[in-house]
Amino acid sequence: MTNQLSMKKLLLSLAVLSLPVQAVAPSIALGQKSYAIGLGGGAAIPVGKLADRQATGYNAMISLAIGVSDLPFGVRFDGIYNNLANTKSPPAGVSTAKMRVSSALANLVFAFPGTTAKAYLLAGVGLYNSKADLPNAKTQNNFGFNAGFGSTFAFGPIATFFESRYHTVSRSESKGGVYQFVPITFGFMF
Repeated sequence: MTNQLSMKKLLLSLAVLSLPVQAVAPSIALGQKSYAIGLGGGAAIPVGKLADRQATGYNAMISLAIGVSDLPFGVRFDGIYNNLANTKSPPAGVSTAKMRVSSALANLVFAFPGTTAKAYLLAGVGLYNSKADLPNAKTQNNFGFNAGFGSTFAFGPIATFFESRYHTVSRSESKGGVYQFVPITFGFMF
């Protein structure tokens, strides 16, 4: 008898606790889901110790943005490719080469209210793959994070975006240590 009474109390408690979720769920479900695919490119600027060895290069990006039109929060998945150029005058005896960095990122996005133009903040984590363009150089896979800001400008079904992000990639000291770069990207969302 005690077990039945405890089970009834547990089920009643779960039903009461689920009421607020059920009351909110229909309003969220009514919000129109939206997604966009983005393509972009621009400059990739090395910072910190990386700027001692590499010069400004270029970046390319493909994105999938997912959100709900009534909410300011969303998720964005990015694939990026950065090619950082050689330094123009390396120290004597030091060989420098282009450095390629590609990554797969997952970001949270917060968009400020706006009509045709919207500013946004984004931050996330990802897996970065880097390789110096030298003979016998090995590819390195490391985790890192990024954060930045941008703005979108709507033009009918297409939007343009302009953003800048700070990327920092964790590497052990034996593999060259932490490195950072800042891509500045212009692109289109479809």
